[in-house]
Amino acid sequence: MRKQLCIEKKREVLSLITNVTFSNVSCWYDASRRDLKMDLIVPKNRTAHPACPTIVWICGGAYRVVNRAVWLPEMMRFARAGYVVAGIEYRTSNEAIFPAQLIDVKSAVRFLRAHAKEFCVDPGRIYAMGESAGGTMASMLGVTGDQKEFDQGDHLDQSSAVQGVVDYYGVVDLSDASAEKSRMAAMVNPNNNVPYFAFEEFLGVGYGKTEAEKASTIRYISEQTPPFMILHGTKDTVVPMAQSEALYDALQKKGVFCEFMVIEEAAHGDDLFYQDEVTDAVLRFLNSLPEGKE
Repeated sequence: MRKQLCIEKKREVLSLITNVTFSNVSCWYDASRRDLKMDLIVPKNRTAHPACPTIVWICGGAYRVVNRAVWLPEMMRFARAGYVVAGIEYRTSNEAIFPAQLIDVKSAVRFLRAHAKEFCVDPGRIYAMGESAGGTMASMLGVTGDQKEFDQGDHLDQSSAVQGVVDYYGVVDLSDASAEKSRMAAMVNPNNNVPYFAFEEFLGVGYGKTEAEKASTIRYISEQTPPFMILHGTKDTVVPMAQSEALYDALQKKGVFCEFMVIEEAAHGDDLFYQDEVTDAVLRFLNSLPEGKE
């Protein structure tokens, strides 16, 4: 059977670019080095293509594991809506303690600005988005745009500031977490001690209030903080809702625009967060944001 079709081009074709090195960092007790990579979803035809708003996607994993590509299929909705998406990795807590992770994600933002033309990135519309531990890193990106101590590595002539943040159930306040192990375990999850040990690996064995505060998003919020969208589920037993509520309250006090979306019956990392209703709401939020400074 022969068919002949007359096709109209109704949507843009996208490409996946994998294993792009954005930084080279120390590893193995500082005796060696390794590359940090990102995967990008970009327009296939990039010659003379207008610059696109860009999402820096940061996956979670209790700071212990990272898979930059695992959520990329769900990021296709954003790419189809006109966004460049960069799924990035960062050093895990078994490689380095904080602030290595923040240094890494800031390096990724600077790299994207330095290579904006190559990847169709709009330097004035870069947004941080992450879930769980990645939500922590996304929110820290949002509040430390002017904190030069965390800018290390290449492309230091570029800014690591972002113009908006989408935080899926990240931990944002560790300032009360240094009193004792039992208190920390109870604060995060009364029925599970794993989160405490995840934070001890993240901040360093024997960490105290100083280290905890340095990794707390709450500490850095100011009137210059970019807009936030916070998402949290009512059935989350890993990161308590109180973390997101505290972030929302702190942003409100500083006059920062913030949307707080509570997802009924959603557990930590629940598939409900990736349903169309939620993705549509995130897109509405991002699309509403003005272009900011690079």
